[in-house]
Amino acid sequence: MPYLATALLSALGQDAAPAVQERGTIILYRPESIMGAAVACPIRYKGDVLVELGRGKYAEWSVPKGKYTLENKVSSVDVTVEAGEKRYVRCSIKMGFMAGRASLQLVDQADFDKHGKDFEKKDVAAIDPAP
Repeated sequence: MPYLATALLSALGQDAAPAVQERGTIILYRPESIMGAAVACPIRYKGDVLVELGRGKYAEWSVPKGKYTLENKVSSVDVTVEAGEKRYVRCSIKMGFMAGRASLQLVDQADFDKHGKDFEKKDVAAIDPAP
């Protein structure tokens, strides 16, 4: 049926409106924890810092459906997002030899809900989310 509408508009000399891009959301968060209190958790996409999370912070990134690789200095995680779907990535600080290190994990909504009631929202950088 959409093809019929496009054909009719084209026949009338009008352009059809572009299709709405299907999007999903990647929720990035770092729970409150005394472990690694002074360590930040920068999360990068294609080498650019998307967001830097402190304790008890989260951010939402609206993206076209597709596969995304998020990373920091020591960890990476692949996230596949479908239209209308929310995916959750947790940054945990693990103790290292001389300093803490940030680890990224793909988790479920229940894990976010367990920690997220008191989170403070941060904005993500204006990075083109094309997969």
